[in-house]
Amino acid sequence: MELTRVSHNTYSLSILIDCFCKLGQMGCGFSVLGKMMKLGVEPNAVTFSILNNGLCEQSRIAEALSLFHKMLEEGIQPHLPVYNTILNGLCKTKKVDAAGRFLCMMEDRGFEPNIIAYTTVIDYFCKNLLLKEAPSLFSKLKEKRIRPNTITYSCLIKASLGLDQQQVAERLLDEIEDNKILLDVVTYGILVDWLCKKGSLDEAKKNHGHHEEARH
Repeated sequence: MELTRVSHNTYSLSILIDCFCKLGQMGCGFSVLGKMMKLGVEPNAVTFSILNNGLCEQSRIAEALSLFHKMLEEGIQPHLPVYNTILNGLCKTKKVDAAGRFLCMMEDRGFEPNIIAYTTVIDYFCKNLLLKEAPSLFSKLKEKRIRPNTITYSCLIKASLGLDQQQVAERLLDEIEDNKILLDVVTYGILVDWLCKKGSLDEAKKNHGHHEEARH
């Protein structure tokens, strides 16, 4: 492009950065960012989002947060997927307090966390058996009239059954039925596995039939 004197723009250079990030070559991606600055080509929210995603994929969360705050300083408003990506990265690296603060910051900046954001944190709580925090956050999303989805319920049901809290799991299943949410393969798989472990084979067979229906 340069040899044929075709001018670069934000779109073409962002594509190049995206290629480097997907190849895991973050250094090259940031080099292109530097080239953009040198050429006077303004990076936009998409450019920074690509770099943020690449950093989070490599669990370089501190750098992703630094870049995120740089966006804010530059007056570039991150899109909601950027918030969700960083939130997911914080959970994966077990920075749970930071994830909680990040959720609050989203709200302060006028970005209402969606079901993806809440489910990301609830899933982390459940996988680490933080069952006081998980129901609390689950209650919060319902207070905000955000509709839980199958994944949200599956996380909570799996954690409840893992701790042999059958009544909690049953209450969640009743909620699913009341809200007319269809169970998926994952949810039925969790139920079948738990029923088999406790020796309720007849009930497990019944749910396995539902599991097969969900698959098809």
